[in-house]
Amino acid sequence: MSADPSPQPVSRRLVNALLGLGALGALGGMAGAVLAYLWPQPGQAAGSDLLMGTEGPLNPQTVGEGQGVVGRSQVGKVLVVRQGGEWIGLSATCSHLGCTVSWNPASKQVECPCHGARYGLRGEVLRGPARQALGRVDLKVDAQGIHVAAAGG
Repeated sequence: MSADPSPQPVSRRLVNALLGLGALGALGGMAGAVLAYLWPQPGQAAGSDLLMGTEGPLNPQTVGEGQGVVGRSQVGKVLVVRQGGEWIGLSATCSHLGCTVSWNPASKQVECPCHGARYGLRGEVLRGPARQALGRVDLKVDAQGIHVAAAGG
């Protein structure tokens, strides 16, 4: 005599628990993806004092007299200007709202494209809305590229 075991009905609690675990797993996966996207990744310059451009280390030969270029380094974005045979390094982050500044060779000023702040070649504010000067960055130029000098050096 064999008795047919009838299948046990699935309870509503079990279905709700499985749906809840599935939803939590999906949310966890999305949260992980968002965090991975937002978390800063170490760039090529993470362990180096070289200024990096879009295609690798900035080459001093590509910066002509009276021209400027923005590179990335351990200290952040740096504006490099070659003027009168001298290499000048400034923080490339506007002190007003943090936009990236650029060198205008025609006016010989550092300009912020967001709100029109103007800075001199030494970082001093020439026209607002910025109120604080751009920070100076010491540079060393050699055959390898443009280096950010060590703090205190």
